[in-house]
Amino acid sequence: MTDTSFLLGLADAMVSASTVLVLAGLGELISERAGVLNLGVEGMILVGALSGVIATVVTGSYWIGFAVGSVCGLLMSAVHAFLCISLKADQAISGIMLTLLGTGITTYFGQQWASAQFAGFPDRTLPVIGGLLVEIPIVGPTVFEGPATDFVALGLVVVVWWLLTRTNLGLEIISVGEDPETADTMGIDVFKMRYLAVLIGGLLAGAAGAHLSLAFTGIWTNNIAAGQGWIAVALVIFARWRPGRLLVGAYLFGLFNSLRLRSQGLDLTLAPESPLAALLNPVVEFLLNPAIMSMYPYIVTLVVLVATVVWSRDDDSAQPAALVQAYSREAD
Repeated sequence: MTDTSFLLGLADAMVSASTVLVLAGLGELISERAGVLNLGVEGMILVGALSGVIATVVTGSYWIGFAVGSVCGLLMSAVHAFLCISLKADQAISGIMLTLLGTGITTYFGQQWASAQFAGFPDRTLPVIGGLLVEIPIVGPTVFEGPATDFVALGLVVVVWWLLTRTNLGLEIISVGEDPETADTMGIDVFKMRYLAVLIGGLLAGAAGAHLSLAFTGIWTNNIAAGQGWIAVALVIFARWRPGRLLVGAYLFGLFNSLRLRSQGLDLTLAPESPLAALLNPVVEFLLNPAIMSMYPYIVTLVVLVATVVWSRDDDSAQPAALVQAYSREAD
């Protein structure tokens, strides 16, 4: 494998792996901006991945599969919204329950689909400008060529930023996450805005799952999400609830995930006659061990979260003030 082909494969895998985190992270960001924490993202990704595969096999259309996976994530988030917004249940407990539910459902019903054969999203060149820019070494094929869901995720980063900062709807969503009492006084329907935000979050989490099975892996396996839902939740904190920073963080985690997948068989050990071979080769072999490399994304998650908390200890302005706080008019 040449250096160029390795870098190109690594970059391609990084972008596609990051799409799962971008979609799920944007959904969680919108939900938290409205004041509702959703720890059920992992379960929604799993349900979206399995339902997307089933719909694709049955209909023969990966776009229908992507839509069905997204809707199934939305339906799961509707349960979370009802429990947390209408019944004012504990948001963390509700989210964890949905993750466990999604894991159980997909484990039980997914066994018969593990060997399913289906055509997922093919690689395409971005329309209009992609044909010209794809010739740029490494960057061109990575950014301007890939499955359509990669382009959708990148476009949604801009859309979510514009929605939250440039539209009345976005400002209303933010207001109910910052001060729901004042927002209610100003005539904003707090319950409606929170429901809308949670449902959008579930829709994007389901879309992340559908991308995972239909575009990234091309197969269904139990626990296909492998903790990426939890990483998406952590990314929102790292990003300080900003879509642009979330994209950067998703690429960082996607890099480590794709490095784990692409480095198998890569030989970086020194020649035996090298003076440092006896000292460095065991370390390199240990670091490139697949079992060890599988931990890298989670180690990075932990390090990034600790660093983010330390750096922002005296700056809580980014976190929605009413996050995880149930709202009730009767309490006023």
